[in-house]
Amino acid sequence: MHREVAELLAQQDAAPADIARHWLEAGKPRDAVPWLLAAARDAVRLAAFSDALRHLEPLLACEPGHPEALRLRAESLDALGDPAALAAYHLAADAAGEPAGHDLLAKAALAQVKQGDPKGALVLLERVRPTSVEGKLCEALAYSGAAALGAADPAIGTAKAAVARRLALQSGDTASIVVASWAQAAAAHARGELHQSVWADLHETSHVPHLAVRVFDGHLCITQRFLYGARPYAEVIAFADALATEARRLGAARGHAFGTTLRGEAEWLAGDLAAARRDLREGARLHRVIGGAVGEALSVQRLAELAIHEGRRDEARALLDEALDLARQTDIGFHLLDRIYGARIVLHAGDPKAALHVMQDAAESVRGPLETCPGCRITFAVPAAIAAARAGEVELAEQHEAQCAYLANVVMRLPAWYAAHDEVRGHIAAARGAPKGETTAHFAAASARFHGAGHPLDAARCERLAGHAASGERVG
Repeated sequence: MHREVAELLAQQDAAPADIARHWLEAGKPRDAVPWLLAAARDAVRLAAFSDALRHLEPLLACEPGHPEALRLRAESLDALGDPAALAAYHLAADAAGEPAGHDLLAKAALAQVKQGDPKGALVLLERVRPTSVEGKLCEALAYSGAAALGAADPAIGTAKAAVARRLALQSGDTASIVVASWAQAAAAHARGELHQSVWADLHETSHVPHLAVRVFDGHLCITQRFLYGARPYAEVIAFADALATEARRLGAARGHAFGTTLRGEAEWLAGDLAAARRDLREGARLHRVIGGAVGEALSVQRLAELAIHEGRRDEARALLDEALDLARQTDIGFHLLDRIYGARIVLHAGDPKAALHVMQDAAESVRGPLETCPGCRITFAVPAAIAAARAGEVELAEQHEAQCAYLANVVMRLPAWYAAHDEVRGHIAAARGAPKGETTAHFAAASARFHGAGHPLDAARCERLAGHAASGERVG
């Protein structure tokens, strides 16, 4: 019966997963193989990676060395952020042979960087010679990421990123252009020349508007390093002003929008609320006009943070919903989703149970490298740790704190994120019932570091928390 049903479904062009299921039920796993493979391809295309793995399991049980199935399995595990992706990529590379195996090993090296082992990735890269655009992009991003983490020579990342960017531009693939720009920005940051890199991209893309949108989208993550105490905010604002002015002169709408939003972000973090509101609203408008959903989502998310600070909860909720909708429409949501869900957690700070629920929902909704990146993850990890501590979930809070420690001290290495880590430790100390001197010391350290980073609003909050801890009041 199952064999007949499978044959009839195939004649009707039914879903491959349904056809495969009936062949498996019929005890004919080899007849199910092409349908399982088709179902896995569909699942990967739709980013349903858990489904892809479910389809691939019986396929690989039947044909353990199937090259495409092994590749899809490795990519699905990588997309879910599963450490097993590294071994899976090596198996897939062995099955693929040369030259395709080198492209898969380049992906393995990038996964290794994202999982916090840049030195191990560099060892692997020594024997990798990718040939495809995708493979070379992964190689460039792995080198650039390792350089940004202080584990590799920035010159190597620069050279690899330049080659990858040229290939991406030649291919015309917009997603590849974003990744190549990200690699180039990471390499520029590693060698201390991020300002010059942004400026060069403005001039190079000013006459190609659709390309400019994608190139500047690739800068989103790395240019956040202009913020959080890397430079005095007066310098950041002056740079953003100059960039926006030059962009207007060149008629480069994307550069103008980028500079306006960056200025608004710097003003918000520096505590100039009126100026921040004006520029973030204008940044959102400018991005909307040119179809720059990434920049618009970032501008709207920052406006939501401002609304939360001012107690306009309904407005903040609507803005975050809008930002999330915009982010889901882009192909680089992995730079946006963490910060949007992080802000959602902060929105519910007054209700620990609700904040914990939002945090748990976010943990299920934002998974793997396609939806999160090593740098942007800290914008979620910090509020998640605080939410868990406030809800009395100390073990969960400590898990997020460990991630905060790595992200702050190894990945980001910026003054305001050191301060945020101190604040997290203060909340966990309070949740553990530690001596009030210990809790007070963490909040006081956070306040001092926020002051040093130029974040007066964050510093004032931590100063209040230190006062509550010192007097024995409930911290929250």
